[in-house]
Amino acid sequence: MGIFFYLFLNTFIVEGNSSDYNWEKRISTGVAEKAKATELLWLETTNSSFLALFNSLNSEETKSAVIILHSIGGHADWPEVISPLRKMLPKFGWTTLSIQLPLISPENNIQEYGSTFQETQHRIIAAVKLLQKRGFTKVVLIGHGFGALSSLVYLEKENSQNIDAMIAISLQGYVYIKPSINILRLIERIKIPMFDIYGSLNFKESVESAPDRRLASKKSGNYLYTQIEVKDADHYFNNMENDLIKNIVDWLKKHINLPTPSSNAASKPTQYVH
Repeated sequence: MGIFFYLFLNTFIVEGNSSDYNWEKRISTGVAEKAKATELLWLETTNSSFLALFNSLNSEETKSAVIILHSIGGHADWPEVISPLRKMLPKFGWTTLSIQLPLISPENNIQEYGSTFQETQHRIIAAVKLLQKRGFTKVVLIGHGFGALSSLVYLEKENSQNIDAMIAISLQGYVYIKPSINILRLIERIKIPMFDIYGSLNFKESVESAPDRRLASKKSGNYLYTQIEVKDADHYFNNMENDLIKNIVDWLKKHINLPTPSSNAASKPTQYVH
């Protein structure tokens, strides 16, 4: 099976550094051989074919789905955060589609991750189209770390089209990527429900920027923004996966079915949970 996938992926040409895509192919092939999923898919954009792991207890009854984006240097079945989410959320009625994001090979500079946003945008679009084709009427983006930042960039470019809500896990800026991204400006532009969850033992930048992220949401008038700090959780929610999943499921129950805000919605205060 691994040889087949390798040959299949090798038929696609990606703009940019070939060593980066070869690295991604290598990682994706390994994941494809080991991951357990309801369906293992290869979705296509103009420039690439990428791995997607589809999990659902009963996709015919469930019409709500989440697209999961891993963090920098990770993969679609990353053992921390990503794998627990994609396996557990279907038990609460949410089908999951975890997609592989573009990778920068170890031989290249990590700052080049700034060049991956456009391809990530195309991959999210392809994932959304797949879910819509299968009849899903509610689609939520869940991103961890760099995946959360990539979600914000996507929502700015696509103007929240076809996405009902966003969940950012361990959100932070990445000052070393080029070109630089103003994460607060991106949050100011979010109008859909947004859940910002991080751990008290997270990376320093994520914890210290939390008040600024709340303020940015207030400037946007997004009263559907919620922020939670989980005590004693680190960036990866190690040994606290159940707490992460419970918070996400509870938030989804409260917010995903909210009606579209009226013209007076912006006057309501931003809701924070601590």
